[in-house]
Amino acid sequence: MHDLDAFVRTAEKNLNESLRHLEEVRDPITREFIELKLQACIFQYDVCAEMASVVRNQPTGFAVSVALKGLVLRLFEYDLALSKHLIPKMLSLAKVRGIAVDREDVREQRRKWKAELKVLQRWSDVRNEAAGHYGSDLQFQIDLLSSLSFDQVMLVTKAFLSFNMGLLVLLRDAGLGQSSNPTFAPVHPKGLG
Repeated sequence: MHDLDAFVRTAEKNLNESLRHLEEVRDPITREFIELKLQACIFQYDVCAEMASVVRNQPTGFAVSVALKGLVLRLFEYDLALSKHLIPKMLSLAKVRGIAVDREDVREQRRKWKAELKVLQRWSDVRNEAAGHYGSDLQFQIDLLSSLSFDQVMLVTKAFLSFNMGLLVLLRDAGLGQSSNPTFAPVHPKGLG
C-alpha cells in the first residue's frame, strides 16, 4: 500500500506544481502549454486517486464492477478530449514554437498501447449506458458492468496513465521551447493490481 500512496502523492505533487506554474507564467504561448499540462495532470491525479480508492476499498462481487465504471468513464472521456481538443492544440502550439512534434509522433506512441486502447473503445456502451450516461434498460447496465474485470480495467488504466505521462513530458519540453523524444515506458507501480 505504501507504493500506491507514493504513486498518488507524485500525481498530487505534479498537479499542484502545474497549477503554481500556470499562475506564475506570463508568456501567452507558454501559458497555453501549461494549461494543457495542467489538464493532463488533473486527469493523472483523478485517475490515480480513483485507482487507489478501488484498490484500498477492495470491493467484492458486483460492487467491483460498479467501482470500476468510474475509471472506465474517466479514461473514455479523457481519450475523447485528447483526440478532439488537447492533442490538436498541443501540435498547433508546438508548430508555433517551432518544435518538431507532429501527429505521427503521437500516433506512434498510441500504437504502443493499441491493444489497451481497443479495449477502451469497446467500453463505449459501458460509458453510454452505465457510467455517467445511464440508459433505461437496467438489465443491459448490469450486463455491461458485469463484463468489466478488475485486471483488465487496471491494465488499460496503467497503459493510459503511461501514455499520459509521455504527453506530460512532451508538453513540459515543448512549453520550454525544447524538442522532446518522450519515453513512454509502462507504468507498473508496485501494489497496483
